Amino acid sequence: MLDFFYQSILLFVVLFVLTYVRLSRAISYSGGVPRVGKPGLLGYIQTALKWTIDAESIILEGRKQFSNRPFVIPTLSGAVFFLGPEYMKRVRAGPDSIFNEMMAVNEDLQLPYTMDEHQMSNPYQARVLRTVVNRNLQKFVPALLDESILAMNQVFKPLKNEDAVSVPVFHTMTHLVARISNRVIFGKELCRNEKFLKAIVRFAETMPLIAPFVHWSPFALRPVVYFVISSILGGKKAPLKIMIPYLERYMKIRESLVEKPDLISEYLIQNAPPEERIEGLAVRLLNINFGSIHTSSIFLTQTLFEIALLSKEDVESIRTEVKEALEVEGGWTKAAINKFYKIDSALREVGRYYGLTHFALPRFAVVGCDLEDGTHVPPGYRVAIDMKTIHFNPLVYPDANRCDLFRFSKMGTIIGSEAQCGFTTVDDNYLPFGAGRHACAGRSFASMELKLMLAHILLEYEVSYPAGVTERPNNVVFNGAIVPDTKAHLVFMPRESITP
Repeated sequence: MLDFFYQSILLFVVLFVLTYVRLSRAISYSGGVPRVGKPGLLGYIQTALKWTIDAESIILEGRKQFSNRPFVIPTLSGAVFFLGPEYMKRVRAGPDSIFNEMMAVNEDLQLPYTMDEHQMSNPYQARVLRTVVNRNLQKFVPALLDESILAMNQVFKPLKNEDAVSVPVFHTMTHLVARISNRVIFGKELCRNEKFLKAIVRFAETMPLIAPFVHWSPFALRPVVYFVISSILGGKKAPLKIMIPYLERYMKIRESLVEKPDLISEYLIQNAPPEERIEGLAVRLLNINFGSIHTSSIFLTQTLFEIALLSKEDVESIRTEVKEALEVEGGWTKAAINKFYKIDSALREVGRYYGLTHFALPRFAVVGCDLEDGTHVPPGYRVAIDMKTIHFNPLVYPDANRCDLFRFSKMGTIIGSEAQCGFTTVDDNYLPFGAGRHACAGRSFASMELKLMLAHILLEYEVSYPAGVTERPNNVVFNGAIVPDTKAHLVFMPRESITP
């Protein structure tokens, strides 16, 4: 018993020393860029802890204190150099030898632990999404629609003697996105396998929580920290335990297939390097699942929260546009979905107004970088762009502090180009998907799926808040990331049950 006590004390001391050394480095940077918060190590830790639960207040404090000049934000992962919009083009266009995007992603998601070390060295799954998947989007529409109808009929079916059902929106949308996405990732077998869906959803929901704790830990202890936390919250082990045997079975029958199925997993197999093993393929598909489920469920939930606040006339105008597009294009096709301009606008406005994070274009500074005010970003530190300053610029977005779901559809009509104001269009004034060559590879697939799902929901259901709720729920913020309230409910009433 005494030995265990002394071992525990020794472990605590080691952890304290390692943490002190790591955070001491975070406040020992040079270059003259001022830091938010009180001076010294204790001031750093105090501000970093506040950033973890209230990022926006730290950003506002920095803007006010330093008059919109570059400043440093303390985080438990290290110092982040927060830059204004004037540096956006420089960071976006900077080569990976100066501002490295993949190194920043690796740090944020702790890929060697949450997935595997090969995700950074050869992310070929992104190339497959940008090329093969985007070329074949039309082929996915029938399967996505079919699965949406089946899944939503089950999820939104009212109980006996009830005319509507109240569901926790975020968790419900996460489950729906996982099922519907995997209809075209793996096919019917896995997308309807409840054990797999439970495992993949748990992975997608908890990975953004696990990764920061691993990142905050001393490097030598990260494998242990990941093992402990993932054992509690749910890591990659459970979904891979199902995915790997499935791929092994599929590879055995694949060569005998005269015609290969139009599935993302098949496209990935066709484009995998010769040395790729089944375990590697499985992790790549885990990566694609995470990107699809995590981001899409957030956009879908936030958009439904806003649609539930619209007037009946505004909701009906969206339905009318959807019906007209389906009639003109002869049913559910990619061309028809491309004409869901108001749904597209709603998704883009949600991305502008709420976003996914409080910062944009996170990069790892490989070499030093001189700033325009005479200060300097030293090598080995993180930089990021102040997203809200860009997304709430009144010169670009009139009445920027109001969430207007029809903002971009109206803008598209004025300039005569809906595509220029489309959900997946990335430019200097819209950054949820990143920008430039590192923009999100799967955004076109996600957009098509989300627009299809929202259109089907609006055609088939009335969406409202529970009785007595008149305002949308507040978001949850963790380590700079923004997630909708996971406990909030919406009511879904089948329109067929409504008495004329």
